Amino acid sequence: MKSQQSPSFWSDQSDATLYLTAFYFSVTTVLTVGYGDISAYNNWERSVCILLMLVGCVAFSFATGAISSILESYDAKQASLTIKLNTLNEMKEEF
Repeated sequence: MKSQQSPSFWSDQSDATLYLTAFYFSVTTVLTVGYGDISAYNNWERSVCILLMLVGCVAFSFATGAISSILESYDAKQASLTIKLNTLNEMKEEF
């Protein structure tokens, strides 16, 4: 007599659905978004979530880069001003 296996959730899914689900969890994990209480349940929701996570990551990276550039520019101006003030102080002490 053959043993009968119970149907599994994963055995009922197509290959495309399995790959999309795996990609969804990979993107969620790599971008450290987290799984939360609300998650995608079908292919359309997973696709939209992947797109939104990638757009959010790019936007966050752009904002962080812009802030970094602003701070670097401010720091360079401050260093230039300090050098000029030191030069003027040295000239003042000579005379």
